[in-house]
Amino acid sequence: MKKLMIACAVAATTVGAFAGGCGDDDPVVVQDPVNQVYRLSFTGKTTDGVPGKDIVTPVFCGDDDVQDGCVVRVPANLKIEGWVVLCDITCGTILDVFNAPKSQAYWTTKPYKADIPDGAATFDLINVIGKKGKDAEAAGKFTGTVTYAADYTWSLGDGLVFAGLGKTAVKNGSWAYFPSFSGNFAGSPVASWYIKGNVCEQTHVWEPCTMAVNCDETPNTVAFGKWAMKYDAAATKKVATTNPSKPSYATIH
Repeated sequence: MKKLMIACAVAATTVGAFAGGCGDDDPVVVQDPVNQVYRLSFTGKTTDGVPGKDIVTPVFCGDDDVQDGCVVRVPANLKIEGWVVLCDITCGTILDVFNAPKSQAYWTTKPYKADIPDGAATFDLINVIGKKGKDAEAAGKFTGTVTYAADYTWSLGDGLVFAGLGKTAVKNGSWAYFPSFSGNFAGSPVASWYIKGNVCEQTHVWEPCTMAVNCDETPNTVAFGKWAMKYDAAATKKVATTNPSKPSYATIH
């Protein structure tokens, strides 16, 4: 911990780093690196809707005479990925910076590919721990709405609560960064819709259509699995001029 405090003091007195990549017009007194990029992932299980025996399948999108049948839910894989760009990290500000990143983007690839335009990981704590100050702990919540199309969304409800342990490091005499975290998450999002793509007769365009989630009121469902966060050194070097990579359908916010 003493070594970490010394590194902290060194970082606080480092002068001349330019924060242009974070949108500042003038040089500011910060440590190197000005930017940090972290990749986050949530990989596990949830449920997905599938047609029940009495389902009535819409033939064409926009058909006003479509009758919704019953949809049941079955176990399904869940994968959420994304990144955050942090700026102007100084001594004692890491929690604030994580909770107010310069930019972020999240998306799902399972059970369906979709954007999470309001996705956000907020942290309750990020602490350096361990006898030598090389370990770390973190806990927080991931919230957002998975958006397949304008009228087809899946709410993550109150969010996915996560916690984990990781490592911390001091690089080039600057303030600490966190090479990696891993742990678990759990939550109770709204039960997922059954999404089916159809070619619309009117437009001949591939569009998403939905069937009823259930015959009655749909309760929340489960989501649980592994959570991870990793420092991306390559993206950190490039973020002053370009954003980290993402799918074309994912929104940076």
